[in-house]
Amino acid sequence: MQEVRSLRKSNSFSNSFFVLLRKIGSNPLLLAFLLNLSAFILSILFFDIKYEVSDDYITDAVLSGAFGTGYDPQLLFGNVILGYVLVFLYKLIPTISFYFFLLISLDFISATIVLYLLFKKKTNIITICIAALFLIFYSDDLYILIQFTKAAAAAGIAGGLLILHGLWEAGKHKACYILLGSLLMIQGSLLRFETIYIYAAFLVIAFIYFAVSYYLKNREKSDIGREETTKEKNGVVGILIRFAVCLLIIGMLYGLQYLGLWLCSLDESHKDFNNFHGIRCSITDHPVPDFEAVEDEYNELGLDFIDYVMLCSWNFVDQEVYPDELVIKAAGIHSNALSEIGTSFSAVVQNFMIRQPLLYPAAICIYIFVVLSLLLSKKRIYPVMVLIISLVLLVAFVFYGRTKYRVEWSIYFCAASCIITGFSYDGNCSAARLNKRIFGKNISTVGLYAVILVVLLFTARVTKIITKYNLLNCSDEEYRTCFADTLEYSGEYIPDKVGFPTILRRLSEDLIDHMENDSEHYYIVDFDTGIQDFYYNYDPWIRPEEGLFEHYAYFGGCTMRHPGERSALMANGADPDNPFKSLINDNIYLVDNWGYEYKILYIRRYFYPEAKIKLVDEIDGYKIWKVFIPDSVEE
Repeated sequence: MQEVRSLRKSNSFSNSFFVLLRKIGSNPLLLAFLLNLSAFILSILFFDIKYEVSDDYITDAVLSGAFGTGYDPQLLFGNVILGYVLVFLYKLIPTISFYFFLLISLDFISATIVLYLLFKKKTNIITICIAALFLIFYSDDLYILIQFTKAAAAAGIAGGLLILHGLWEAGKHKACYILLGSLLMIQGSLLRFETIYIYAAFLVIAFIYFAVSYYLKNREKSDIGREETTKEKNGVVGILIRFAVCLLIIGMLYGLQYLGLWLCSLDESHKDFNNFHGIRCSITDHPVPDFEAVEDEYNELGLDFIDYVMLCSWNFVDQEVYPDELVIKAAGIHSNALSEIGTSFSAVVQNFMIRQPLLYPAAICIYIFVVLSLLLSKKRIYPVMVLIISLVLLVAFVFYGRTKYRVEWSIYFCAASCIITGFSYDGNCSAARLNKRIFGKNISTVGLYAVILVVLLFTARVTKIITKYNLLNCSDEEYRTCFADTLEYSGEYIPDKVGFPTILRRLSEDLIDHMENDSEHYYIVDFDTGIQDFYYNYDPWIRPEEGLFEHYAYFGGCTMRHPGERSALMANGADPDNPFKSLINDNIYLVDNWGYEYKILYIRRYFYPEAKIKLVDEIDGYKIWKVFIPDSVEE
């Protein structure tokens, strides 16, 4: 009797479990949410979530008042409108990094929407495997290596696809889809407007495909004669109306961008910084030519190799030596040199051979989706068109000089999102009818292979977890070497970044504690030495503390000539227009592992011919220097 009761309880539990699974499977939004939530939770449990590049941390630090001049809503790369919203939230809850929370929330919402649109068409073993592949290949960059360009692109494409679904496919709640999609696109554009030039290309292709399909379907349903003409006209009118809605949304995004720029122009304290921002980017955001390619033009401007090193290492902060006009001319020289060697087909091929963007996991995922679409989807031309657009954009960015992993990943994410949201399962195709008899049941052959692929790829992620724990146990020297080889190249795809521990084992903790607790000295940190190192010592979930950069600052970087940086330099007795000149001040030390030899040569050439440099200390592998003049400072 007891056995019968246990069996009934077991059957009751099994039945309840399968009923729950069927309910989840019948709700596309719930299924998408739970799958995405699982990927997010696994990322939090087993990996150190971090900013991929320093730009995000510096943006959050400036926003949080790191220079000691209060909250600054003028985001370094985003829209000031978003900055005002974040400042309001920081005032409510000062400890949480709402900037970081915004990025990871956009990633989560965007991925959930993409999976929802996939399941909205069909939920079966194939689409579930496609969703799992999507998360396996893209969750590392969504939830572990957080970066604002990637988050903005994800929000833009997900919002745009939701709008197109509302315009073309939604039977009910069209307005809700369009409104929610528009809000997501607005949020992405406020974060990084320039990503519109990535996701817009894919949305145009998607719109054209929807429009052609709509027009052809409208013609098929039409009758003969006058009614046929009327139907065709109605089809064209429907397309034009939807096109007008899309233009209105795009116009709104541009309008918000110009509104943000106008609001920035009203702030006199930031005017010089905002004007200089574009000048700085003309050098820092593009590849660097060899000195031999620019030497003659440099000499005509009175510049030499020392100036070349200073300009290319972002150390052109002295306005007396490098006024805006000279920096613009140097940027022009770089651009001309690069255009002569980089605008040929062979240069593109060489770039692809060296960086191998077509072999990134994010790219391989695209190939898998295209193959599955050709085998099992009713739409076979569309994924091929998306793949072609991806290749065109990759080549275009090579010519533009923006060969960064975060840009290439954004292209692939947009492509993958378009392909899987357009996946329309065709159960009558030959591939879908192929079955294998396993355990007495007929199982789809393609579905079986898809499940095996998902299991193998998911298992492979364990190696990243093992890498993390191996690095926790290695020596300091080994860890420092691995750190430099893995995390300091922010623009490149390096697989070990994902499993690299940064919070559990901080690289520069002792040095940062030393600088923050030294009230007698102000530390100037070389850009290449510290910009990609120091921010890993801070938990991204916690807002950078106010006044953080009152203790140290970077020579070079995206805060050059920022009013907060100028204020911090002046507060420590440094000349904000010529800070290199102030390195001889008794209270200012230089933290530099790579460029100190060039800096002392630079100072001797332009300011103090008799200047010398000596090593004061070395902490966590970072060298601390003092620049001095022998007559006034004891050696």
